[in-house]
Amino acid sequence: MTDRGGERGAATGQPATNIEYRIAQLENRLASGECGELGLRVETHGAAVTVRGIVPTAVCREEVLRTVRRELAGLTVHTDIGVAEVVPPESPEDLP
Repeated sequence: MTDRGGERGAATGQPATNIEYRIAQLENRLASGECGELGLRVETHGAAVTVRGIVPTAVCREEVLRTVRRELAGLTVHTDIGVAEVVPPESPEDLP
């Protein structure tokens, strides 16, 4: 989901439509990338962009961060991307 607010990037002076296009490109790259990330939120806050969400592995997190840096180069970007810790159980679950 994307919140594309703002008229013009104050820090960059770029038209909002250019930022919207770049965010759409980012979302497309994330969805079609190796990790197939669809659960991240990309939001604009004035001239800044925030990318947040949870990914399944540290490798996916690094891929997402590389993609974000590449697609949004020159913009102020904040990231809050966590890694879901999926740990297998130590023993089988006993059901009554």
